[in-house]
Amino acid sequence: MPHNITALILKGEYGKDIAIKYDLVGKDLGFNLTLFHVSHNYASYWQFIFGLKGFLESAKPASWTIPTELALAELMKKISATPYIATPYIEFAIISTDYFGGIGSQFASVYKNDTWVSKKITTINEALAYLGVTSKAGLDEFDTVGLVNIRSQPDMLDKYSDLCEKHDL
Repeated sequence: MPHNITALILKGEYGKDIAIKYDLVGKDLGFNLTLFHVSHNYASYWQFIFGLKGFLESAKPASWTIPTELALAELMKKISATPYIATPYIEFAIISTDYFGGIGSQFASVYKNDTWVSKKITTINEALAYLGVTSKAGLDEFDTVGLVNIRSQPDMLDKYSDLCEKHDL
């Protein structure tokens, strides 16, 4: 079975009502982590809407279309900045998988606000460990939080392809 997801993983609390306004539907991973599916078109659209230019630093493979637009950090700030949540900074990861039949690759980068935390964190397990996941006996961090069961992107992201085309992005 294929495993192809691109997502943000936010550490800490967030405003669900605010997240919904940005089509960010959270999936609780435990360990005070929430996964939000995103795509390149999703990030491009919000980059345009927010009027931002530029990208988050990362070591993403040149051949991968992984979103690193500054809008992703802005979105994490917006959903974390609610009256009932007081935090001096946000921590999140951008993750991506592309597997079929057990063969493929993955990518991860971790950020504190919009600053790249470490060039040494390049795998999802490393990112999850940094964000506080302690693997269960016999499992790695990926399996511990249930990412093995989240295999594809939700259809709700499809509309962002049309929105990007409409705005010539």
